[in-house]
Amino acid sequence: MPELDSKASRPLAWIRPLVAGAGPRYLQIVDLIADAIRQDKLAPGDQVPPQRSLAAALGVDLTTVTRAYTEARNRGLIESFGGRGSFVATPSNAAGAARIDLSMNVPPQPSGRSLGDFVRTGVDELFLRQSSERLSAYDTGGLNSSAIQAGRAWLGPALGDLAHGKLVMSAGTQAAIFAILLSVTRRGDTVLCEPLTYPGFLLAARKLDLRVVAVQTDDEGIMPDALESAQRSTGAGIVYLNPTLHNPTTRTMPAGRREDIAAMLRKLKMTLIEDDPYGFLLNDAPPPLATFTGGERTYYMASLSKCLWPSLRTAFVLMPEDGDGAAVQENLRASGMGGSPLLFGLSEQWIRTGMARQLLVEIQREARARQTLARSLLPKSASAHPSGLHIWLPLPPQWNSQLFVDTLEQRGIIVAGSDAFGTEPDLGNAVRISVGGAASQPQLRNALQQISHLLQEDRRRGARPIV
Repeated sequence: MPELDSKASRPLAWIRPLVAGAGPRYLQIVDLIADAIRQDKLAPGDQVPPQRSLAAALGVDLTTVTRAYTEARNRGLIESFGGRGSFVATPSNAAGAARIDLSMNVPPQPSGRSLGDFVRTGVDELFLRQSSERLSAYDTGGLNSSAIQAGRAWLGPALGDLAHGKLVMSAGTQAAIFAILLSVTRRGDTVLCEPLTYPGFLLAARKLDLRVVAVQTDDEGIMPDALESAQRSTGAGIVYLNPTLHNPTTRTMPAGRREDIAAMLRKLKMTLIEDDPYGFLLNDAPPPLATFTGGERTYYMASLSKCLWPSLRTAFVLMPEDGDGAAVQENLRASGMGGSPLLFGLSEQWIRTGMARQLLVEIQREARARQTLARSLLPKSASAHPSGLHIWLPLPPQWNSQLFVDTLEQRGIIVAGSDAFGTEPDLGNAVRISVGGAASQPQLRNALQQISHLLQEDRRRGARPIV
């Protein structure tokens, strides 16, 4: 390999030949830089080789190295200065310098292609297909027919023929949850759910003065007998479930349990609200509960915010044929005048051109990399799916979740404590860590290392450090 000369850089032993078949060459270059920083072969302030020199040394074209350096900057590994070159990021700009918010479940920035590229390309193509007047109008429902057809194609692999049912669009799942509950309940009604559940559902239910009752669970999710017992004792007609990559426990209900739950729902004539924001992140997810109920008395929601981009604010909502879809749509309009035709149109454009699938693959790849990193740093008690957005971390006895959350926040790291997810106080002693919130893998590594170290501390008076 040619020797490179750079007065400001360390010895270049960290540069090694690329491997055929080991993934995109530009990502291999990024990994070389990341490995060198991790192994202290590169330190903050060290200069990395000029792009042309590195391209010649590795036997690749300049475009490949340019793309690699762009990705390395996106990950916070290097910073570039016009006329001076590129350097390993200094502590003030590197991972861990700023507040790291791991409290919100958002998809990580894709590593293979800039999210901005996806957005710019999609918007440019959208304005070639649709007029600015149409994209600027208020959402009246009728303008969304084309986007709904795209939604049917997106949902088809999961829902099968059900995707051709009564489908509407919502400005995010939260709006849909509120509109559905407002349509199918009255003040004082009881709704059932898992003991730990999505805080947005709890917020909507409590704002509507509904009584929330938890159904007993095991490792596979809620249990059919417990569902029947809870319904008999409360008279509840509604159950809210998040069966795939459950928020916050990361549990996925297996197909056999879904079949049993669907049979019990039919027996009890209960209405199901199925929230499926993470199912598309899994290539092997079981079929939605809606397919086992046949869509009967089932509202199924699939958001694009968790698997593509939070700013899309787009969710597809499948209505039951025997449900009052008009009331749900009316409540959606009453609460927010519908959604944004621009965002709905961008969602449609991404789906129709295949960009949504490309972006999903990039996000899956980045999520897997981050989960691999997390497994190397966190204790084995942590629960996660290899492609998931979050980790459920039970805490050792010397910590309670609120103290742990507060201590991390003082160190600039934000996570969500178990109290946020409980139908009742003190249902768990754990935290949820969202891997997509970090701007880069090095930043996530820094946060996870601090979390791991904090787990070993003991704040109880007179306690000795854990070794």
